[in-house]
Amino acid sequence: MTGLEKRMRVLRGIFTGLTGFLFLGFFTALAGEGFASPQLSFSVENEIFVAPSSGESPRKVAQGYDPEISPSGNSVAFTFYTDEGNRIPAVVNLATGEQKLFTSVPGENSYGPRWSPDEKFLLFNHWDQGSSNWVVGVLALEDEVFRILAPERQGLYSPFWSASGTSIYAQDLDNLYKIDVASGRVTETVRLSSLLGESFASSALHFAVSPKGDAWLFDGEVEGGSQWNHLEMPIISAVFLYTPKDGKVRRITGENICAMHPAWLPEGGEFLFAGYTPEGSRGMDFPLLLFRRKLDDPESLRRLFRGQYPSSSR
Repeated sequence: MTGLEKRMRVLRGIFTGLTGFLFLGFFTALAGEGFASPQLSFSVENEIFVAPSSGESPRKVAQGYDPEISPSGNSVAFTFYTDEGNRIPAVVNLATGEQKLFTSVPGENSYGPRWSPDEKFLLFNHWDQGSSNWVVGVLALEDEVFRILAPERQGLYSPFWSASGTSIYAQDLDNLYKIDVASGRVTETVRLSSLLGESFASSALHFAVSPKGDAWLFDGEVEGGSQWNHLEMPIISAVFLYTPKDGKVRRITGENICAMHPAWLPEGGEFLFAGYTPEGSRGMDFPLLLFRRKLDDPESLRRLFRGQYPSSSR
């Protein structure tokens, strides 16, 4: 090999390394600018899908209901229905497609699983056969140990996690209870009416705590108004924002849309919800659509997919 050939080979090596470095930097910069989108989960009837929050290419991952994607975006928890009609908490691994049904949970009716922030527990509505009433169940995923939190409280609905994951909340149509996960004891009780604003209490209330824990979104039932009369819907659902620090609550979706099941996007400045308009529901067998919106900008509303029960990874 001549001296010139050696120098050319060295230069080619330097150029190749520099090119690889530049491409790596380019794609890293794209990721830093939001190129890698948070993942969403949602359902259409009895099928569960995931998709980027930017709104492209949803893919089916399971059959079931009430999906919630894990904070990491690696798995989706959902409610599985057996052939006999029993409801069982389940999880699907998005990388492998493997599904796990938690048949160790007692009884025949547990639904609506929600991930703890550290992904170590699932929280869900559970029908306690002993008391013949709704209670709050929690399942440790590592060893599948099941517990009922605050078993002395009966008729509990809408369980959701605090931002820290050390407490959960649930309501009984009159009160909202804060329950310590470790001890299973109620640590705080608040009148539900004090945070519902103009909306009505129902067992279907869905709460979502912001990533920082400083704000809650929830859906509440409100009067529909004249524009919903042709659909015979005197009551619709609206999304509200509640700030625990000052106790203030305000409605953030308008009268021209029925909005339900809100979920935060990672930075806390945007949220998702399922809904439909009086016009959009005409002639549709399944009128629910998913929307994305900035918290303080109603004009930023963007339609994503047909579906319901949205959730986002962090």
